[in-house]
Amino acid sequence: MKYLTSITALCLLALLPLSGCGEKTPAPGETGKPSAPAKETSPGPTPAEVVKPAAPAAEPAKPPAEPEVAENPEKEEPKPAISSAIESLTGSLGYNLDGQEEGDPKTELEKGLSLQKQGRYTKALEVLGHAAAMKGDESLRAEILLELAETYFRRGKDAQQESLETGEVVEDPDASLETSAVLFKEVARRYKTELDFSTQAAYMAGSCYLLLGDHQRGLKAYKSAFENFPRTSKYRSKALERAGVCYAGIGNPIQARAFFEKYVRDYGADPKFASTVTKIRNKYLPELALAGRPAPPIRATSWLNGHITGGLEELRGEVVVVTFFSTWCNHCKSELPRLRKDVEKWTERGAVFIGVANPSDPKGKSPVDVYVKVNKVPFFDVALDEGGRSWRPYQVSGLPAAAIIDQDGILRWRGHYTFMGQSLLEELLPE
Repeated sequence: MKYLTSITALCLLALLPLSGCGEKTPAPGETGKPSAPAKETSPGPTPAEVVKPAAPAAEPAKPPAEPEVAENPEKEEPKPAISSAIESLTGSLGYNLDGQEEGDPKTELEKGLSLQKQGRYTKALEVLGHAAAMKGDESLRAEILLELAETYFRRGKDAQQESLETGEVVEDPDASLETSAVLFKEVARRYKTELDFSTQAAYMAGSCYLLLGDHQRGLKAYKSAFENFPRTSKYRSKALERAGVCYAGIGNPIQARAFFEKYVRDYGADPKFASTVTKIRNKYLPELALAGRPAPPIRATSWLNGHITGGLEELRGEVVVVTFFSTWCNHCKSELPRLRKDVEKWTERGAVFIGVANPSDPKGKSPVDVYVKVNKVPFFDVALDEGGRSWRPYQVSGLPAAAIIDQDGILRWRGHYTFMGQSLLEELLPE
């Protein structure tokens, strides 16, 4: 079936190593961009409001042998949330999903797929929406809905990437990703007895939320996928890893470790999973080992803006977000629009954002002070860490690396900046 060439390829790429500069760095659920697509910029419909989940409760002292996983006290979305979102979505686009119209849905699906591959997302959505309204067998309808969801996903991901690269938002990527998640969940709901459809859809819903920085909803989707995947399914391993990433992102290292260790137990002997097992052992687990401990000192020879002179001790009582970067790191630069957005949002709640850079980095393209000024890097201050003496204690192996330190000086999360979730900051910085 055609969705297997598109959706499956999407999922296969979703879990390639994400470590920033120096390593291949796809975003969660990355599909790979079409070559030079003629992108359309008309904004799509905004999905229905999704209720923000509550902060997670305390976890058990010991990780479970089989992370099934302990339930988070998340708020459930209202029962009619999906259906109302679908109704809003279809109404605004002028089509329905009842499958009552006459026509050839297979032909329309092929047209939609061609437009999707060209990056003509607005037109593709129109054609695929029309196909979804036509009479046809349920298997074909599931394929159409999956492609409809994927088109929203691709449009949102491409728009998000473009905004990161250019600093200009030409359309709302979050709206497309939210809508994509709603549609993927609708597929999972409608076809829950068809694992080929439902589990891929649940997994992709998680990828949408991870791109949105919403680890709570991402975790819920990945857990749903994990629970429904057969043990032999390649998607089960992907959901298992991503659930671990989400647990780390919400500040729950115990459950994150349980998932990562289970991945190693289940797949460590299989060469097909060697790269992910290596990433877990050499990256994820060392990062998790830092969580819950006093944050290592930032060994700066000086501070660029002069706001800080005594290091992290001077910031005790504040929630601190630390970002390690280099002037040669293209991914660091592409993340700047998101960083500016995060700084604007969280500094209003009391967070302090600082950077750490090696002014004598042999690969450096420009002096750190010039880079910060030219690129309008919004750090409160930048630690000039001669020789990168702070990097090893923070287990920095790829850029941009980030850490969240709470008011007591305890490191609560360490990972790639792309995976920095919002839930932990919400917990630490209540309104």
